[in-house]
Amino acid sequence: MDLDQEIAYVPNCLTQWYAANTSIRHLWAVEEHDALMVFITLEPTSDGDDALPVWFAKGHEWVSELTDLTRREVQLRLLGSSDMARPPVDTAAATIAELSWRDPWISA
Repeated sequence: MDLDQEIAYVPNCLTQWYAANTSIRHLWAVEEHDALMVFITLEPTSDGDDALPVWFAKGHEWVSELTDLTRREVQLRLLGSSDMARPPVDTAAATIAELSWRDPWISA
């Protein structure tokens, strides 16, 4: 894999994974010291704003999928709907991906 392909590999994996998981409304990924930090917000359930059932049902599976796809250690964090502006990350952290196609009126 050449340098350009290597640089694009993780963002491409995240984009494909986001597209395949329609319950994820927003995704931000940042490079931390020893892991890829992936922050997500989830689509609210039909009976309210509680995303926790989906998080509890899928969280571990998603970490495993992301780890396999990116070939990196991944730490996945759920953000509440009030956290949609930006995840709480170190300002020195490199942003790898910001995805929010499902809410096009919100700028990533």
